[in-house]
Amino acid sequence: MDSVVQLVNRLQSAATLLGDNAASDKTLPSLWELLPSIVVIGGQSSGKSSVLEAVVGKDFLPRGTGIVTRRPLLLQLVRLEDASAQEYGEFLHNNRQKMTNFEAIRDEIEAETNRYLKGKGRAVAPEPIQLTVYSPMVPNLTLVDMPGLTKVPIDGQPKSIVRELEDMARSYIKGDNAIILAVTPANADLATSDALHLAREVDPSGERTIGVLTKLDIMDPGTDARDVLQGQAVRLKNGWIGIVNRGQADIIGKVPMTEARKKELDFFKGSRHYSDLKNVGTGFLSSKLSTHLINAIRKQLPVIQHSINDGIIGLDRELESLGGPAVVTRGAMVHLILQLCRAFEDAFGKMVDGGKGGGEQILHVFEKRLTDNIRKLDFDKILDPANVRRIVEEADGYQPHLIAPEMGYRRLLQECLVLFKGPSDVAVEEVHAILRHIVARTLESEECKGLAQYGQLKREIATCAAGALESMKEDARKMVLTMVEMERSYLTAEVFREILQQNGRSNENGEVIRTLSGRQVSDVNADERSSPTDKHTQKIAAHVSAYIHHVRTQLKQTIPKAIVHCLVLQAKKKLLDSLHAEVAESEDGKLKRMLIEDETTLKRREQCTHRLKLLRKAAEELSAASY
Repeated sequence: MDSVVQLVNRLQSAATLLGDNAASDKTLPSLWELLPSIVVIGGQSSGKSSVLEAVVGKDFLPRGTGIVTRRPLLLQLVRLEDASAQEYGEFLHNNRQKMTNFEAIRDEIEAETNRYLKGKGRAVAPEPIQLTVYSPMVPNLTLVDMPGLTKVPIDGQPKSIVRELEDMARSYIKGDNAIILAVTPANADLATSDALHLAREVDPSGERTIGVLTKLDIMDPGTDARDVLQGQAVRLKNGWIGIVNRGQADIIGKVPMTEARKKELDFFKGSRHYSDLKNVGTGFLSSKLSTHLINAIRKQLPVIQHSINDGIIGLDRELESLGGPAVVTRGAMVHLILQLCRAFEDAFGKMVDGGKGGGEQILHVFEKRLTDNIRKLDFDKILDPANVRRIVEEADGYQPHLIAPEMGYRRLLQECLVLFKGPSDVAVEEVHAILRHIVARTLESEECKGLAQYGQLKREIATCAAGALESMKEDARKMVLTMVEMERSYLTAEVFREILQQNGRSNENGEVIRTLSGRQVSDVNADERSSPTDKHTQKIAAHVSAYIHHVRTQLKQTIPKAIVHCLVLQAKKKLLDSLHAEVAESEDGKLKRMLIEDETTLKRREQCTHRLKLLRKAAEELSAASY
C-alpha cells in the first residue's frame, strides 16, 4: 500500500498545482476533497510544529512568536528504500528543485509565504505550500500543517485574523476524507482546547479525529494525563497519543532528532505514569498515522475513481454548454464564428418558414392587411361624377373629344392607380418589421444559445442582419412601386376594350367584369332618369372602376410575390453575407474582439478547463497505478 500512498501524493500535487484545495471553488468537482489526508490543527504554542518535525526527523519549520505559519503546508513524506540515501525536499512552486539543506527549506517556506501574501495584500491565506520530503527515515504520509489557532490577535495582526484562522482550519478538516490530528498541550485545560472544539464541530462522532497530547514532561508536579491517554477522560474514538517534544534548550542547541527521540523514550520508560502505555512516543504516532491513512485510502480508492469519472463527464458537458474550450488560432476563430452564423441563419430560416410568429404573420400581411388597405383606398373621390367631368374636360383641352375621351380615361386611370403605392409600401414595411422581430427572437432562441456568451458577435449579427434587411426592404419597395408605375405607364388596351364591349356579357372565360363596388358595368347605365351628360359621365366612371378592379385583383397577387422575392427569400439566403465576407478578411485582433465573452463565462470556462485537466491527469494516474 506504500505505492498507493505515493499515488495519492501525486494526485495531491496535481490538485495543488491546478488550484484545487480545501478553500477552492465548491461548484467544481474537487479531487482534493476525495483524497484522504491528515490535517494537523492546534493552538499556537501547542507543540504542533515540534510534532511534525519529530515525525520527519528534521528541523525545517519556521519558528518564532505570534502567528508563524500563515499558509497551510501540504507535507508529503516519501520513504526511500535505500537506508543510506540522502534526504532532501522539493517544493512544487519552484519546479521541484532538490534541496538537501533543511534550513534552506525553512527559509523557502518563509520566503514563499511572504511573496504570496504580499502580492495578495493579506495576513494569512488558505492556498497551501506543497513540500515533499524524501528520506529513508520517514513513513509514507500526507500531512497538512495548518496555521495555529489563536483567541487574541497579536503582532499588529487585524482583528479578523482570529476568525480567518478558524475558518481556514475548518475548511480543511470538514471534508469527509480529512483525518484530523488535534494537537493539545497536556499542561492546559483540555476543555478549552481550540483543536478539540473545532474537531468536534466538524466531526461530532469522532470517526476522523486522533488526539495528540504534547508537553507531558512539563505538567505541574503531582499531575499526569494517564486517564486521558487511557480513554477514561475526554474520550476520542481513535484515542490519544502522548508526545514529548524537544525543549527550547534542545532546539537552540540543535540537538539531533535521534537524540531527542531517545530522550522521549527514556522519559516514557522512566515514568511510573506512562511506562506501561503503548500509545506514547513519536514512533507510535508515525505508525498509527501511517496505518490510519492507508486504511482510509484503501476504503476511498473506488470512490475516487468513480467520482473522477463522473467529474470528467460533468465538466465536459458544462464546457460544451459554455461553447467548448476557448479558441485561439485564426482558423479556429473563423470556423467558430461562421458556425455560429450558420446556426443563426438556419434557425432564422426555420422561423420564417414556420407558423405562428413567423410565416403566419407574413401571410396575414398579404391576405388580410394588404387586402384591407387596398379596399380602403378612396377611389370614390376620384370617380365622383363631378370630378370625372372636370378631369375629362381638362384633358380635352381646347379641342373636345370626338368619340371617347381617351385622354380623360388615361388621366382618371393614372390618378386611381397611384393610390396603390400606399398599401404596397405599407406591406413592405410590415413584412420588414416582422423579419426584424424574427431576427431578435432567433438570437434568443435555443438554437442560438451558443451565441449567449459572445455578446459582441451577437451584436455584430444583429447589426449585419438589420443592415441587410434595410437594404432588402428598399429593393422590395422599389420593386412594388415599380409594378404600380408599370400599371400607370402602360394601360392594357385589350382589357379596356373588353370592358367597353362586354356590356353585361361574360368573357371567354365565363367571367363578368365588375366595378370596384361589385356591380356589372351595364348596370351602371340602367338609370333612364339620368341626363345624357350624367349617363356619359357614369359610363366613364364605370369603365375606369372596372379597369381598376382588374388591376387591383392583379396587384393583390403580384405585390406579395415581389415582397417575398426581394425581401423574404433574400433574407433567408443572404442575411449575413456581408458578415461572412468581413470575417474572411479580418485579422486576428478583430476576430478576437468578435469572440470577446463576458467575464463570468471566461472565468468559468477557465476554471472548468483547469479542473478537467486535473481530473484527466488523475484518471491517467489511477489507470497506470498497480494496487
